Amino acid sequence: MRTADPELEKMIISKTLCLLMDHEPGEIGMRDIAQACNVSATAIYHYYQDKTALFEAVKLDCLADLKTYMETKIAAAQTTYDKVRASLESFAGWCFDNPQKALLVMGRLKANTTASAEELKPYYECNELGRRLLEQAVREHTAVSDDPQLDTSIAVSALWGTIEAVLLNRADPSYWQSGTAYTGRFIDMYLSIIFPKGRNK
Repeated sequence: MRTADPELEKMIISKTLCLLMDHEPGEIGMRDIAQACNVSATAIYHYYQDKTALFEAVKLDCLADLKTYMETKIAAAQTTYDKVRASLESFAGWCFDNPQKALLVMGRLKANTTASAEELKPYYECNELGRRLLEQAVREHTAVSDDPQLDTSIAVSALWGTIEAVLLNRADPSYWQSGTAYTGRFIDMYLSIIFPKGRNK
């Protein structure tokens, strides 16, 4: 049985991501990926059953990077209110710092609709960060939410919509070069509803 090579697996993901930055997913084949990695296609199949599985691995790698970025920003915040704000602002910040990755993960790569609920968990770990923070704020009586999971999901979906509008130049042209002002206004509006008494001192 062939021994797995973590460095090769890491390179496969990295090279595939590079290809996805310049080409649509449907334009890339396993042979293209193998050529970019300077290995045989058979070597790629040792790690991934098919192209779809490899693209899912790329997506999860990007989402793991996003989660780490968010966790760092959240850890630096003081109150739960500040942590919730940091979770939203860091999500937007990562997307604006990595626009191609964000558009790839959130849109260009199709959603995994055949995965089980358990298999889908890694895709929504960033949502889980927000949900746990909102639940904590509700327990502290600083936030109002009958359904933290729903409210967090809506916040993430709506926030991504504002981010995407800026990245694709679909927002008001005044904000094409100032996406943080655009998303910042949405974050303020969301927090004013969830935290009706404002920031917890």
